[in-house]
Amino acid sequence: MAIISSGALSFTAIQNEFGGSHPISLSEYYRNGGAVPSNNTNVATSGAINVGSFYDAVNEIGVTVSSGASTYNVQTAAFSSYWTTAVPKRLTINSGVTLGHLTVPASMAGTLIIDHAGAVQGTGGSANGGAGGTAMTIQSTGVTINMASGSTISGGGGGGGQGGTGGQGSTTYHASTHCDNCGGTNICMIQGGSAYASCGTGGCCNESADGGCNQWTINCYRYQYHNGGSGGNGGVGQGYGQSNTNGSSGSSGGTNAGAGGSGGNGNTFGNAGATGASGSNGNSTNGSSGSGGGAAGRAITFSGVSAYTIIGTNSGTIHGAYT
Repeated sequence: MAIISSGALSFTAIQNEFGGSHPISLSEYYRNGGAVPSNNTNVATSGAINVGSFYDAVNEIGVTVSSGASTYNVQTAAFSSYWTTAVPKRLTINSGVTLGHLTVPASMAGTLIIDHAGAVQGTGGSANGGAGGTAMTIQSTGVTINMASGSTISGGGGGGGQGGTGGQGSTTYHASTHCDNCGGTNICMIQGGSAYASCGTGGCCNESADGGCNQWTINCYRYQYHNGGSGGNGGVGQGYGQSNTNGSSGSSGGTNAGAGGSGGNGNTFGNAGATGASGSNGNSTNGSSGSGGGAAGRAITFSGVSAYTIIGTNSGTIHGAYT
């Protein structure tokens, strides 16, 4: 808590804020001298120092975030020179500011208070099952998050799954055939055509059924297969700088083949993407299942952290898991 801003100010009040030893001496409290951090600009760094310069002084480093960024590393962007010192730290995210993935790295000394009035958002999942990203990653203990009214911490929405491939279709055709027996080699030829195959292949004529060479004999039935339609792409999930989208329709298949399934819709913050639809069946094979949608991104991931505090979850809004 900051020292009073007016009225009688005692040495004891200064010691209570910044620590120190007895007997109390103002020379212990030069700015940047180890006890008083640099945010207290009224306090001298050397030379003459007086009690009045400690009005409103506070034993913490304060940094305010007033513009957005796709990623924000609290150590490097705000407190690099104080990260491993015990001085308390306070990060203020102003209302109207939107940040992408925010990281509180490991090895922080002291405490960190995040006064959060803006929005922190994970990345949205990519099309065809991409997972949503985490909004905040906390890797140090001693972090308190104060959520103001209207603030949000939002894991990215999962991307929609791809639609399944349509089943294969088939058609049949037939042609009169004859067999030529020349030197013991049996050949099956489609009448009026130029395509040849070994005698007896695919249901075509054979020597015993022919009863003689160079005679038109039986009908040759054959199958022709047609590919099913490809599945539609899934939509993308909602995330930092990205709105969620619906999946696209699958393509049509060939003759008697099934159409591809529609891609699944990408979802909103903190929700998994939808599974892609199955492809339609063809008259030869069934369509395949669509792929699963992407997982929802977490609002906050605590990594190697045993103690943390979130205040104001009923004032702000958290999309996604955080415990």
